Amino acid sequence: MKKYFRTIFVLSVLLIAGACQQPGKKQTASSPTVKITVKTAPVVTGLMQDTIGIYGEVKLRNDLLLASQFDGRLSGFSLLTGDRVHRGEQVGIIVPPLREALLRVMNQVPASQRKTLSEEIKEIPLICPMDGVVLKIFHRTGDVVRKGEPIVRIADLKHLDVYADLPVQYVPLVQKRKTMTVQFINYPHAALELPVSAFAGKVDSEKQTLSLRLALNNPQESFRPGMRVKLWFPGALHKNTLRVPRSALLEQEGIFYVFVVKNGKVRKQKVTVGIRQAAQVEILSGLKAGEWVVTDKAYSLTDGMAVKADMKK
Repeated sequence: MKKYFRTIFVLSVLLIAGACQQPGKKQTASSPTVKITVKTAPVVTGLMQDTIGIYGEVKLRNDLLLASQFDGRLSGFSLLTGDRVHRGEQVGIIVPPLREALLRVMNQVPASQRKTLSEEIKEIPLICPMDGVVLKIFHRTGDVVRKGEPIVRIADLKHLDVYADLPVQYVPLVQKRKTMTVQFINYPHAALELPVSAFAGKVDSEKQTLSLRLALNNPQESFRPGMRVKLWFPGALHKNTLRVPRSALLEQEGIFYVFVVKNGKVRKQKVTVGIRQAAQVEILSGLKAGEWVVTDKAYSLTDGMAVKADMKK
């Protein structure tokens, strides 16, 4: 039994000694540092042009509410939403109350008077005043309508307009260009260059914008009122300015910075930016031409970190 306890005691001492010695173990060689591999690009000098974008909406240019000019009952009306109508086409009949009353007692009227009464108390044709497409139906055959009450809404879809609110500082620029590029949102159609038709006569004092209208010809009726669009036009042109890829630019609490690569390490550098495009950013201060900046994995970096970078132009 004594031999058993002696063995247990020896093993315990050895384990405690090993545990105590572990933290103080000397490193014979330092662990190798793994460098993160990053893509880079040089700071270059070139041309930058601002691209200004605003949002707008497609609206009808010509539409109307076809209404009855008399009280009466609608008859012979069979239009549906989406039907095409033409100017001068009869789309229904308004039967005045006296006409309805006459028809109910016509058999009691002497035959010699029927023709005269029928000509004096006539049905009134409902005539379409324009070519277009039916957008909305308000009444059906058999409904009683009042004078001036709309029956159907008709619109010309072949000639539409795009409306947008333009900040007043850009008005002279757009007036000089006379056109804007229009890109449809959530609709697969190529961008269009449309002429500016008119500006509103009054500035919105709260928004400091001026409403503008662009003509949108729509012969195939591909576009519809209510579609949202983005309008683009070129702004300021800066020559011989510094540029970096957009992917190099980082932002933290409203402050912009990049990581500059030099001698295998990165330096976090605050910059002032100017024109920002989808692929390029103008640098107003903080960098020099010829420096190299990180273009990927930048959010994984810290100031002074060693990196492996391909710096070939």
